Amino acid sequence: MCHTLRVKVLEIELNPRRALTRLIGIFNDKESQVLTGIGLAVLAGFLFVTSDTVVKLVREDLPVAMVVWGRFIMHLLLMLVLFPGRKIIPLLKVNNPKLIIGRGLLLLTCTCLFFTAIGYIGLAEANSIMFISPFFVVALSIPLLGEKVGIRRWLAVLVGFIGILIVLRPGFQEIHWAYLLIIGCAFFFALFTIITRTLSFTETATSMWFYTALVGTIGSSSVVWFYWETPTPLQWLQLLVIGAIGGGSHYIVIKAYNRAAASLLAPFQYVQILWATIYGLLVFNNFPDSWTLLGTVIIIASGLYVWMRERQLGMTRRSTSWRGGAAR
Repeated sequence: MCHTLRVKVLEIELNPRRALTRLIGIFNDKESQVLTGIGLAVLAGFLFVTSDTVVKLVREDLPVAMVVWGRFIMHLLLMLVLFPGRKIIPLLKVNNPKLIIGRGLLLLTCTCLFFTAIGYIGLAEANSIMFISPFFVVALSIPLLGEKVGIRRWLAVLVGFIGILIVLRPGFQEIHWAYLLIIGCAFFFALFTIITRTLSFTETATSMWFYTALVGTIGSSSVVWFYWETPTPLQWLQLLVIGAIGGGSHYIVIKAYNRAAASLLAPFQYVQILWATIYGLLVFNNFPDSWTLLGTVIIIASGLYVWMRERQLGMTRRSTSWRGGAAR
């Protein structure tokens, strides 16, 4: 880096016009693209947790079925705005429609579980537990993908689940049933991640993004009428925010992956826990206790080790989907 700067200074002295042109080009180089990708990834995490906060607020007045429906119908409307008229047609053409639909149903299931759970537990706790999803990915990759998992990653997975036990503390406090929903959500999101990895070889990210909205809208619309309560203008606005942020955040993630490798961006997803803690404190006056913080640190450390080990082994394709807090 220092050598590069010295070269630039020398060029300025010898040929100012040429040097200026090359300096401007720096902003378009690979490093700039990577930094942009990291910034987009952190922004997406912030928006995901912002959406969670609005969900938690609106859940006080509306049934979870309506909130889930609002999230997907607004996402679909966003897609129709971004791809008007005939521009939407290419997104409908996929090579594996069954897997695409199955993937959409998995995200719909995750969204239902997560939205239900955060109506009863804190945002930081929910997001912390969601980060066991990469451990499920490791375990499921053996039967579903035929991958080999070494003793080091298995030990990291074991330590990660110890972190979950510290957060939940079974036997020392009553475990709210909502925590079990988050664990279930993490499991289904691991399946979602594996299917995303498989489809990434044959489908475009934009098509998968569109079908999550379409499948989620159809699925949630089939049951929302049993729980329908006409929203107030404020609640309509909240549903619009949830859907726009939910759908828009996934689009930002796609753009982040266009600029930086998934294996490089993976660690930055843990910033979501920081956002969740801040929102929990400022909006709901809730702050995790010391045991929850300890368990969260252990989960993060274990997840980072799994990521580092996979990167050493060159397993960068697994991280084709934003993991952890994006299961909604």
